[in-house]
Amino acid sequence: MQIAAVADGVFQIPVPVPMPLRWVNCYALKGPDGWTLVDTGFHDPGAEAAWREAMDRLGIRPGDVEQILVTHYHPDHLGAAGWLQAVTGAPVVRMPERDAALVPVVWDPRGEQAWNLAAFFRRHGMPAEVAAAIREHHLQHRHLVEPLPEGLTPIADGEELRIGGRRMLAYWMPGHSEGLMVFLNPEDGLCLLGDMLLMKITPNVPLWPWGLQDPLAAFLESLDRMARLPVRLGLPGHRDLIPDVPGRAREIREHHARRLEEVRALCRAAGPRGLTGWDLSRGLFGDQPSIHNQRFAMAEALAHAEHLVQRGELVREEGGETVGYRLA
Repeated sequence: MQIAAVADGVFQIPVPVPMPLRWVNCYALKGPDGWTLVDTGFHDPGAEAAWREAMDRLGIRPGDVEQILVTHYHPDHLGAAGWLQAVTGAPVVRMPERDAALVPVVWDPRGEQAWNLAAFFRRHGMPAEVAAAIREHHLQHRHLVEPLPEGLTPIADGEELRIGGRRMLAYWMPGHSEGLMVFLNPEDGLCLLGDMLLMKITPNVPLWPWGLQDPLAAFLESLDRMARLPVRLGLPGHRDLIPDVPGRAREIREHHARRLEEVRALCRAAGPRGLTGWDLSRGLFGDQPSIHNQRFAMAEALAHAEHLVQRGELVREEGGETVGYRLA
């Protein structure tokens, strides 16, 4: 495992994940009173082995961890937080307040949201067998976040935190998740990004039945806000470090402008009969090789369609069994 020192007292730890991205970038920041661990990976044997090796190589003893910080509720970031809390005795697990509130909802041990998600996708035209597979996929991911952390401590937008000896300000950047936050040190411009910005790929912007009504509008506003921050170096949750955060924010904004035009073109070609969310998903992303990819392709297609509904460019038709979209 390649642990990289990315700044003074800041170490990037690649934790393997059983998904196409292959690993999540987690971070360990050393301060005068102990270590802060940022994001955790899924809770599985690969993550446990990676964290044990990282703590051994960095000389982190269990009692040295003063807090665990989770940038958002997605399982590849939250998953091992409860296990790490138990292993290290970390007294605090901190998380953005909106996502902290969603943890017991999305990761309810009864799996209610898995059934809600499958019904939601079926309503938008997804075939029954695909929706059922996505339901099972969500239920399986529930086990990868166990045990959940005890006593999640919420972080408010604009709050100042001490993270590894650095003064960092929390900025709410919704879109990829409802509550995702980035954490910026205004002195040296170092910024923990989570999945707000990524190099070479774009963060998924999904529409979920439990989430924001127009997540793409929120994400576009977050990109504009991100571009105005005085960031010198962005530390993302996946892929490479980001030296030009404003430039990357602009590139991703342009990507979504092109994607919206694709949605318009698909609806224009369909004419008055309109298209379902499943039609749009296949038109935008084609056949996806895995249930994981199908889930996110569908959710992102719906986010773009709903954004155009909110702008008055598309009409959502809900009279029948299946929701459809057509040009206004």
